[in-house]
Amino acid sequence: MSNANETIEKSVKRLLELMDFDTECSIKEQIDPKTDKKTFTCSIKTQHDSRFLIGQHGSNLYALEHLIRSILYKSGYTDRVNIDINGYKEDKNRIIANIAKDSANQAAREKKPVILRPMNAYERRIVHMTIADDTRIITESVGERDDRKVIIKPQSVIDLSTN
Repeated sequence: MSNANETIEKSVKRLLELMDFDTECSIKEQIDPKTDKKTFTCSIKTQHDSRFLIGQHGSNLYALEHLIRSILYKSGYTDRVNIDINGYKEDKNRIIANIAKDSANQAAREKKPVILRPMNAYERRIVHMTIADDTRIITESVGERDDRKVIIKPQSVIDLSTN
């Protein structure tokens, strides 16, 4: 286990211990082949109280992730750290990716823009990344604050409007 893995695991376990949660933690390290940047994913497993750690729509999970990132940043770690609890985020990511693919297919098929529901920055990023290589469409984030959403536009409509 690398030094970064140990530091992340110890930080997460200590914070959750102070919060009186009984958990198990495992760390997975990935390197983005395009940027050579590391991302550490800390998978937390708990038998009880996962709904308190996750919160409504993942709000507590995102807050916990922010706290862990802040603690690690103060320790000198600048690599990206993601936290997941009982697979919640993994499942949510898969659902959002499927929505993005289905919406891209719909936009290309109907040759009309598809507007997705308002999403937080993390969710919007998943949409953009999931369909970034699809040459039939383009994506754009619009709106302000909590009302920010992704619009998926067919490329053919964009091409026609520029001529």
